[in-house]
Amino acid sequence: MSAIVLCLNAGSSSLKFALFDADAAQHASGLPAAMLRGEIDAPGGGSPVLTSVRAGQARQTLKPEAVRGDIGAEVAWLIGWLDRECGAPRPGVVAHRIVHGGQHYTRATRISPAVFADLQALTSLAPLHQGPGLAGVQAAQAALPEAAQVACFDTAFHANHDDTERRYAIPRSWHERGYQRYGFHGLSFDAISRRLRPALGERALGPVVVAHLGSGASLCGLRKLRSVTTTMGFTALDGLVMGTRCGALDPGLVLQWLQRDGLSAAEVGDMLYKRSGLLGVSEISHDTRELLASTDPRARQAIDLFVASIVRQIGAVAATIGGLDALVFTGGIGTHQPAIRAAVVERLAWLGLALDPAANAAGRLDIASSASRVPILAMDTDEEAVMAAQAATLLLPIAA
Repeated sequence: MSAIVLCLNAGSSSLKFALFDADAAQHASGLPAAMLRGEIDAPGGGSPVLTSVRAGQARQTLKPEAVRGDIGAEVAWLIGWLDRECGAPRPGVVAHRIVHGGQHYTRATRISPAVFADLQALTSLAPLHQGPGLAGVQAAQAALPEAAQVACFDTAFHANHDDTERRYAIPRSWHERGYQRYGFHGLSFDAISRRLRPALGERALGPVVVAHLGSGASLCGLRKLRSVTTTMGFTALDGLVMGTRCGALDPGLVLQWLQRDGLSAAEVGDMLYKRSGLLGVSEISHDTRELLASTDPRARQAIDLFVASIVRQIGAVAATIGGLDALVFTGGIGTHQPAIRAAVVERLAWLGLALDPAANAAGRLDIASSASRVPILAMDTDEEAVMAAQAATLLLPIAA
């Protein structure tokens, strides 16, 4: 089997990808270095654009005309481009980010027809992501029938939570049927956990809160580099305010919408997943960059609510893991938007956190001031590298 691993990270409307050689040298974190990585996205809802970076070369931008916002079509086009036009080596393994693994899939798994059917049955638990991820699997199977297909799960990093972190206070029989807390963004949190020790030394083994902030957002509390608690639960709706998702919500609201207001389950689902969060509050955009640039008071209100939810949940997570030895920002917002980081840290000054304004504005790794009692990092995540490592461990043990 070829040691070349193609990683496909399908979002609800975009596709990130990276190509790795499992036999090549690894970073100090133990993760492999990408030969090539990129993304197909449609900024502002316009035509799709592919942006790619090959190791040691300049960034390349293309317009894949054959793609129409369908993840399956994007994967098919991408594999053709890699093979015919990019000159990339043909992968022997394709690793797919699958958001929900349910009760049974707690580690990277080779995808068989039975596994695919199991994952398809979980689509209602992650409707923005599970379908696109599985569409990518089908397209890759068709384009690379000789390659092994591997599912890497966002839920897996949280699979060893204690029972009190796993359970809701619902009848035991419903818990046993799988109605329990799973948590998400696990591939991102895994990537950060592997990079913490080089950055923090032994302090990395203590209580650390990682904030993955993007269109989807959640926190993870680590101890000894393992997940102890996280803010998302049964679905990817819970916890923080997000781009279009509501975050933590009184379930009585849903009952009222169904029973008194006559909304259907589909209408409630559409509201909670697609019309809430920053978009719902601001009625302007789900993008924090647009909201920060706006003078509309609704935009400011949406940002304030987002920051308040992060601050509230950091306090809760720190209480659960027994302290705060470091705070790490990651994800698209966490890594690239200093104004959000500053607003969060300002409200956590009582915990001894303080930013270095210049370091924060420059987006450095260490953004804490000398007066801060707690290290603060802004750290790029690398879900694709974790996927490559997991797939190599599963299928290429000698290389891994």
